[in-house]
Amino acid sequence: MGWRDVRKSVKKWRMNVGGRDESPSTPTLTQPSDSEQGDVQLSTEASGDTPQAQASTRPVADAQAIPSSMVADAIVTRPPATAPVEPRAEAPPATESPEQQTHALSTSQRLWNAAYDLLEDDKDTAQLVTAYVKTLVKVLGAEPETTGADITTELEDPLRRQLFMKKLVEEGQSKINKASKITRRVGEFAKAVLSLKPLVDMAVSIPYAAPAALPWAGVCAGLHILSNPAEAAKSNLAGITHVLSRMEWYDAVAEHLLNKDGIELSDWNFQAVLPQLEEKVVALFKALLLYQMKSVCSYYRHQGYVFLRGLAFQDDWGADLKIVTDAEETLKRDSDQYSSLHTTTTMGQLVERAKGIEGSLGDIHQTLQDFITQQKAIRRDNMEAACRRDLRVVDPQHDMERIERNKDELVDGAYKWILGTDEYASFINWYDGGPDSSRCRLLWINGHAGTGKTMLMIGIIRELSRKSAILAPKLSFFFCQGTDATLNNATAILRSLIWLLIIQQPCLCSHLLPRYEESGADLFKDRNAFYALSEVFRNMLEDPDLSPVYFAVDALDECEHGLADLIKLISTSMALSDKVKWIVSSRPTVELKTPGTAGSLVELDAQRLEEPVNAYIMHKLSALATRDGYDDGVLAKVADEVRGRAQNTFLWVALVFNELDAEDENHNPVHGEYALEIIGEIPPGLSKIYNHIMTRIEKGIRRDPEYCKNALVAAVLAYRPLTLSELAALAGSPPNMLPQTVARKCGSFLTVREETVYLIHQSAKDYLEENFESTLQPAGFAQGHANIGRRCIEAMSSILRRNIYNLDYGFKPKDMNPRHPDLLAPVRYACVFWADHLCFQNGGAPECRKALADDEVRAYRS
Repeated sequence: MGWRDVRKSVKKWRMNVGGRDESPSTPTLTQPSDSEQGDVQLSTEASGDTPQAQASTRPVADAQAIPSSMVADAIVTRPPATAPVEPRAEAPPATESPEQQTHALSTSQRLWNAAYDLLEDDKDTAQLVTAYVKTLVKVLGAEPETTGADITTELEDPLRRQLFMKKLVEEGQSKINKASKITRRVGEFAKAVLSLKPLVDMAVSIPYAAPAALPWAGVCAGLHILSNPAEAAKSNLAGITHVLSRMEWYDAVAEHLLNKDGIELSDWNFQAVLPQLEEKVVALFKALLLYQMKSVCSYYRHQGYVFLRGLAFQDDWGADLKIVTDAEETLKRDSDQYSSLHTTTTMGQLVERAKGIEGSLGDIHQTLQDFITQQKAIRRDNMEAACRRDLRVVDPQHDMERIERNKDELVDGAYKWILGTDEYASFINWYDGGPDSSRCRLLWINGHAGTGKTMLMIGIIRELSRKSAILAPKLSFFFCQGTDATLNNATAILRSLIWLLIIQQPCLCSHLLPRYEESGADLFKDRNAFYALSEVFRNMLEDPDLSPVYFAVDALDECEHGLADLIKLISTSMALSDKVKWIVSSRPTVELKTPGTAGSLVELDAQRLEEPVNAYIMHKLSALATRDGYDDGVLAKVADEVRGRAQNTFLWVALVFNELDAEDENHNPVHGEYALEIIGEIPPGLSKIYNHIMTRIEKGIRRDPEYCKNALVAAVLAYRPLTLSELAALAGSPPNMLPQTVARKCGSFLTVREETVYLIHQSAKDYLEENFESTLQPAGFAQGHANIGRRCIEAMSSILRRNIYNLDYGFKPKDMNPRHPDLLAPVRYACVFWADHLCFQNGGAPECRKALADDEVRAYRS
């Protein structure tokens, strides 16, 4: 065949191929058309595939064999992509599955899908994407475990379609491996022959060999054509290897390159650059995807057809790869410039910050010293907080509010009279330098039981508290309560006074901290606590930084332990400092006049005026005016009757009006018609009125007297006020009788406030203790304590059990609120004080302690 004939044959073959392979031109990659997918059917013989390989990688059939609806489902219609910076996952289709919605796309996955969507929407590349999807549906749909419908559904998943492409590329490379070997051998043979071309050309250049020149030229042209498929296969192999490696590389790099965490909110310029840089990444991903799509379409064509395309050099893989490398170079150039600018700017910011830090640090030695000083101050603050917490017995301010609610509302007319007395005026006079200012430093309000001493103290404390905190002296106070064992001793009084003092003057805490650091909370609780705190208290009073201070103690007569020591400390304190003044209240029986207090003591009789009691009576009458039967005439008669028999005793007035406030079984209050009759039955004087109330209790129906007396015994002998549920347990009340009912039937001896039962007054406790054997328990106090101890054990035995709150093991809450209703509420008192009641008769005798240690409580209980 001559050279001209060869050229004609090649031209004719190219025209035939071109007629079958019409594809739209593209500015990026050469694309296969739909017809290229199906002009040649791949058989086992043509491809050289084994039956096993044929089963795993079935060839792509004619495009017409794929239902158009399946292809349409596989290519999800999307609006044109405008900018890759907006993740497409932000607007999922309505049919998105729950599993698909749970995927959180990474930056590289988001950009991969953005590039895929842009290729699909671009008219220049849409045909190649369609061909790729047809190949994908055909190949994966042939697998036994999948169907075409499954594939079209999964193609909507941004993650799944990325995995599909990777799978098709890998399996496609394996599929064409044998055909590539044949093509490569043909190419190697052609190259080997062409390597001899210079020698042959020299030979045919001899004149006598001229007739062989033309055939030799045809052979060379044919050999060049035969080497093209091998070159194309080699170029594709190198290109796909490069593309896959770069795809993995840029998947990882995109996460760091487009990370916004390293940019401060103030760096608006760099934030504006990121979207532009992201466009470059998407452009690179488009080039990488196009190369892979074209490769997939090539792998699953008939390999004979691929060989013919290689002869015509229609698959220019080198040009396609250059598009990828050009996109890489563009991205690299822009990213390098961005990184350089960002690094320079960041370094500048670091330098500026370093200068600022250097300026703020100053002298490093001084800074460390300041840090050490600060840490010491923090530790000291923590120590002071712990000390105050352990020192605290009760907050006197809250205690004052509770006492006021238990007794009655504070009436202005009942206490303001004392503010106008000369004694009070001298007491609050600190600065005029007159003789009275130094003489009146201990104001003693004394009076018999029920004369309103506590009411006066509350009024005075409130009056002193209203003054300006800057100019006025400080105020530390305490209300002693004989009905509560934790509040009726000198140690509790001194602890509370010091606690309020160091809260108002924290500098004085330095006198307490050294001892607290040595002993901890035991400093305030052991048997020597009062003496240790007395020394601390004296040191505080001698401190030159001490501000003037009032110390107020109510009901000194109710201090059952250490009263003499407390009075001595009061006397000593006034000798140590002229910045200290005391105001105390008590019954006249307290021996407050001592050699140390005689020169500073001023007495004020709380019972010397009638007007305060009259004001209190009018206050109580105002509450009756709205009830049935209390017209003006009845109210006037009630006022006269009460005023004439009150003997200036607030408590007697309060008890009388309590009787008028009492309700019958139907919860109806006393009618005004019977008010004078009821008042007439009440004898004057506290002792007589208590006898009257006790007589009425003893006349109760059936077993009511027994239940009431048991409740009164528990209230009198208890070491603190009892809650209603605790009272029911200690008094042995029947389960079907509410403790509120029992307390109400005890008349005016008991009062209930916020689920807690209190004796109406210290005088009521005094009366019940004086008449204990004659009215409550003939066997005496010992038997009363024994009964309470026995009921404590019975209550604990019936209620207590392991893990009563059903808490998880290892659960150790710092501040856990108990459940409501609290299962342990009835036995809280019993768990703490049962042994105190059992040991009352023998006190601290060794026999009693040995009995408890030998577990003889069980025998006692039986």
